[in-house]
Amino acid sequence: MSISLKNVVRGVDHLTLPVGDLALAERFYVDLLGATVIGRFDEAAAFRERRPERAGELKNEGNSPLHLSLRFGKGFGPRVDLFLQGDGQPAPERGHPHLALAVKGEDMDRARDVLAAADVPFDGPRRLGPPGQASLYFLDPFGNKLEFVTDAYAGEAPVGAPDLRKLARDPRDG
Repeated sequence: MSISLKNVVRGVDHLTLPVGDLALAERFYVDLLGATVIGRFDEAAAFRERRPERAGELKNEGNSPLHLSLRFGKGFGPRVDLFLQGDGQPAPERGHPHLALAVKGEDMDRARDVLAAADVPFDGPRRLGPPGQASLYFLDPFGNKLEFVTDAYAGEAPVGAPDLRKLARDPRDG
């Protein structure tokens, strides 16, 4: 192909994930994973911006505009927007799409221990790449696939793909 946007695209601005409950999503992503809320588009904001024509969507009917905008770390990486949406997720054994969150090698075991203490099923850490690479896979309460990843893990990590089916849980457990 002779045309390209190689010098035009500067990076990833944001990613979106569907969630079924904004309050539960905030507890999981902010309270457990440590994200910071940088924006909130809830029902009050929708009506402040005079968008009553989308009132039906506010009830989670289809493509709702309601969402939380999050940032991880100290401004590192793209914004993550969690949109209220009632649609389901791909089958649990499908590895994609997923959101990978970078952690330091020395923090991987702590990340695993925090998930375990919060009763969040996980698989890992395990190695899929060169020595030092490690990934730990888990789901948010809505079935979105998440990964903690590092390239500097000093611990033992079995080599091989995760069993994503064992991550599934009853969404009523929230």
